[in-house]
Amino acid sequence: MPSEPRPPDEPRTADAVDLLLVGGLTVDHFADGSKAPGGSVLHGSRAAGAAGFSLGILTRAGHEREARAGLRELRGLAETRVQPAPRSITFRHEERDGARTLTLLEPGTPLRSPARAFRALGILYAPVAAEVQPGLGLGLDDGAFAGATLQGWLRSLDPDRPVAPLALEGLEATLVERLGALDLLVASEEDLAAVASDALVQLAHLRAAVGPRPVLALTRGARGSLIDAPGRQRFEVVPDHVVFGTPMTGAGDAFAAVLTASLAAGTPLERAVEAATKAAVAYLDGRRRGSSSGGIASAEP
Repeated sequence: MPSEPRPPDEPRTADAVDLLLVGGLTVDHFADGSKAPGGSVLHGSRAAGAAGFSLGILTRAGHEREARAGLRELRGLAETRVQPAPRSITFRHEERDGARTLTLLEPGTPLRSPARAFRALGILYAPVAAEVQPGLGLGLDDGAFAGATLQGWLRSLDPDRPVAPLALEGLEATLVERLGALDLLVASEEDLAAVASDALVQLAHLRAAVGPRPVLALTRGARGSLIDAPGRQRFEVVPDHVVFGTPMTGAGDAFAAVLTASLAAGTPLERAVEAATKAAVAYLDGRRRGSSSGGIASAEP
């Protein structure tokens, strides 16, 4: 007698995945009129999957054509659990001279705690519009290496208005406490622009806010990243080449995903940062050559 078909979001295996990404899928509108699925979970899973890591996804998405295309792609890359939403988080993207402007068109809805824990060696909380709640109480594997990207909590989220960076002092105390208990935090200079314009000052303020535990990674676009690790000297890693002619969207997500997965696998910090930097460059290279789908709308009716 044939077995029953597996539901789309039922895990295929009981083995722990290398990396679980947690965050909302987005629908992104671009200046040329195109739309595409996006969000840190999608960009990060593309890069980490290309680097050979096994993946899990916990996300929330609506029923838009682009969201359905994004979910099909995620299911091809990862063990995917989807919480349905009336509409996906939606942004309008504009980029000029390397500077990106985001406008929030649809805020989306928060992720809920999953019905069962997701076994993973590493977890990356990757919100784009505060859809991961401050307590981070998602019923996930407490023994996993855990990191977070800060962008989704450090953005103003007023519908139909450009997104602006928020000050660290504006974060909820519960969120700051939970972030300080994680193993890795990744932020960009853009995320911390309300703190200061100097990268070293940004890192110092972030360290003062979250305390001594997490490794801090500050991404700087084409200039690479600055790393502040407890008990060690700060160091920087610069990419071996710069990719021109393509938007930078997704590069930071690629960096964060591969860095988290590499550290969860026990890779030494310097080597993990180098691998993450190469993954971010490769992600942009792939888009420039047309091998990734950023900015291209689905043809599904």
